[in-house]
Amino acid sequence: MTIRHLKVFTCVCKHQSMTRAAEELFIAQPAVSNTIAEIEKNYNVKLFERINKRLLLTDEGKGLLIKAQEVLSAFDEFEEQALNSSKKPLLKIGSSLTIGKQKLPWLLRNLKERFPDVDFQVSINQTSIIENKILSGALDFAFIQGKPSDQNIKSRLVDCNTFIAVCGKKYNMPDTVTLKELCRYDLLLREDESVSRDFLDNIFALENIVVKPVMESISNQALISAAVQNLGVTIMPESLLSRQLNNGGLRKITVLDYEFTRNSYLVYHKDKSFGAAKKEIFDFCYKNYKYMQS
Repeated sequence: MTIRHLKVFTCVCKHQSMTRAAEELFIAQPAVSNTIAEIEKNYNVKLFERINKRLLLTDEGKGLLIKAQEVLSAFDEFEEQALNSSKKPLLKIGSSLTIGKQKLPWLLRNLKERFPDVDFQVSINQTSIIENKILSGALDFAFIQGKPSDQNIKSRLVDCNTFIAVCGKKYNMPDTVTLKELCRYDLLLREDESVSRDFLDNIFALENIVVKPVMESISNQALISAAVQNLGVTIMPESLLSRQLNNGGLRKITVLDYEFTRNSYLVYHKDKSFGAAKKEIFDFCYKNYKYMQS
């Protein structure tokens, strides 16, 4: 078994096609088929099922893909360190979108001042993409909102974020409602499958409430603007609403029977090992997250 076998295997998984994997790797398609067959024969395991002309990973294949990605990530780190031993060490940090906007700039400024001999590479994206990068080894660690969905990702709680309901000062609803009453008004919510929407949908599901938003958006600012224009009520982190609340553009709605809170976590792969420098930076981030300026 060689690194080449693992690269071929992960590339086939990526494309669900031996032909497209061969094209990416610039090798013949039979060579790809033979490599997969060698792995299966050597370990007496079936990696793929062929369904509707597509290659789908078996359960055994899914587990081995994670291990293959870990090995390739470690190999890439070895090569990077071996080829660039005279250069600064590289730390790859990720975050979900809201944290990237509110917290990460402060963090990076402090990290660069505190650790001048380290280079930092940053990825800010949707939580699902950040989690995939943690799993593939493309990131050393990351900050996300909400508990990670994969059991191979370990997490440490770093903060608790409060959501509030707000509407325009002329929008026709009382200042105090129950959760069910709130959901009868025109809701302005984030798009399906966003972390914020998943957080709220889970709450609604627990209370057997079905919601039909009048507006959905990938932009928090679009929802805030719609609320200011008295188009409905939105629910989002209080930290995003301070300016509009202070200048009177929005008013807070008190939900009597529910408090919206969402946790933030520092996450990393369960098999990730940190050298001394990275461990020091990891500990600094964990201890100082709450003090990062919004």
